[in-house]
Amino acid sequence: MFVICAIIFADQYTKWLVLETMLRAGGDTPAFQDWFMTRQPLEFFIDQREVYQSREITGFLNFVMVWNTGISFGLFSDNADMEKSRMLALVFIALSLTVALALIVWLAVARSRLLAAALSLIVGGAIANVIDRVRFGAVADFVDVHAAGFHWPAFNLADSCIAIGALFLVIDTLTSKDKGILG
Repeated sequence: MFVICAIIFADQYTKWLVLETMLRAGGDTPAFQDWFMTRQPLEFFIDQREVYQSREITGFLNFVMVWNTGISFGLFSDNADMEKSRMLALVFIALSLTVALALIVWLAVARSRLLAAALSLIVGGAIANVIDRVRFGAVADFVDVHAAGFHWPAFNLADSCIAIGALFLVIDTLTSKDKGILG
């Protein structure tokens, strides 16, 4: 549970750090706890889109502001239709919490450290993104990796944890001596 809580905190903190201290153009920077406790509808941020800037970090990495109404890496995202976005947010919240609960039950009986790490990464990332959906109606993505004109869809720390957790889950499944569902 510590890993799950650490992922949630780290994800929310990196979003505050990047969005409020690096990308916001001017204005006062709210303290993390004030920012975290403020619920703003997505429309507020779309109306205020011009206050966010892109920052080049390296030749292949930028920080940008993308409001993702879909799932990881922008899949099923549709910012044009706000009513549809609200409905999708509710569906993704319910689905994410249901899956997270099932994975927490699985985590309680996990027999390997790799499986426990995988499930913790996935649950922590999923809950962190649910927090964004509840607060904003969308997930704040800001990491833009690119090379030779190709840009991977923007993502955040929670998305990375989910992807790494899924990879660990595959590795555990392929290397586990016990092929039972509980690993």
